[in-house]
Amino acid sequence: MVLWQGNNFTVDGREPTTAEEYYRIGLRCWHDDRYRNAATHFLGAAADVGHEAAIELLGHIDYVQGRFASAVPHLRRSSGSPRAAYYLACLHQRGCPEAGIGQSYDEAGRWYRAAARSGEPEAMLALGDLYLERLVPVTGTPAEHALEQFLAAAARGHPYGQYRAAEIYRTLYQDSERAAALYRACVDNPLTGRHALGSMMTLQSQAHLREFSATTAARLQQQRRDATHPAERRDDFY
Repeated sequence: MVLWQGNNFTVDGREPTTAEEYYRIGLRCWHDDRYRNAATHFLGAAADVGHEAAIELLGHIDYVQGRFASAVPHLRRSSGSPRAAYYLACLHQRGCPEAGIGQSYDEAGRWYRAAARSGEPEAMLALGDLYLERLVPVTGTPAEHALEQFLAAAARGHPYGQYRAAEIYRTLYQDSERAAALYRACVDNPLTGRHALGSMMTLQSQAHLREFSATTAARLQQQRRDATHPAERRDDFY
């Protein structure tokens, strides 16, 4: 029997004996508000013997709860974890003296790239911003590098990636067709409403789509007028 503050924790009715079983208890506790404070106790037992998922989850828990000094060792041990790499990038971008990390955009960029290569869309978005703000070296134009990252996030269904890519196409490339497709994807994305900037993205995307539609309608109308009254015959009407 495994007790924590008077509560009995078991795996399928028996006492846990392996790191995986301690990890499973810790994971259950983390997702249960009643026992969330017990999560680190059981995850720690699994992490002590090298359980990789337990190490990563401990780093995540410490990070989201603001215990950065204790989070960093777990994050650095989570080799290959996109989430851990993203958190380390964030800490390097802003600096975290309590964890012994100074501000470094180069280090932030390195960790964001590692997370982005592993498919973390939040890292792609953050890296795109670093490129646009010229805070990390680029081989091409900042917009090219940023657009590549925003499109990668958009391809993974991230609404903000769709919105940011649309903005670059509209403002920097004047490509209304590609911008419209991405604005529409953002508006139709069921995740947009749950995003912190969801309302803004929806309203702005809809406004730009209306502008594109009006511009297209005006152009078609002008084309019809030109077809009906070619320029070389217009003097006949005066």
